[in-house]
Amino acid sequence: MPVTEMIVATSVGLFFLLGFLFLVRLIQAWMLHRTLRDAIKKDSPHVGMLADRVGLDDRPRAGAGNDDRIGLVLVAVGIALAGFSLVVNDLEWLRYGLGSALFPTLVGAALLIRHRLQSRSAEPDVAAGA
Repeated sequence: MPVTEMIVATSVGLFFLLGFLFLVRLIQAWMLHRTLRDAIKKDSPHVGMLADRVGLDDRPRAGAGNDDRIGLVLVAVGIALAGFSLVVNDLEWLRYGLGSALFPTLVGAALLIRHRLQSRSAEPDVAAGA
């Protein structure tokens, strides 16, 4: 199988996976809204709890959260791609492999730097309190 066909097959597979995840979230929201409508019609005491759940997954996460973990994973993926291209020991694969390894490595490094800067700014100044 040529490399281009492998890339196309992987892209199509990831596209279908992403579409499936969005479909599952759509069905989940549809079921929640239907339950909320039925609870409002029946004047249920659980309406407030159900209304609070609407849009709960759409809110951004609090704080810097996972920037360090995502950054480390991206740097590891970049190193793995570079290592794979070195193991193949083909000049064309080495060029493409190192080029593709550059993107996740730089994005991961940027996330790690961002997380480090945010964690430094969030820490209280110990010297000022003395």
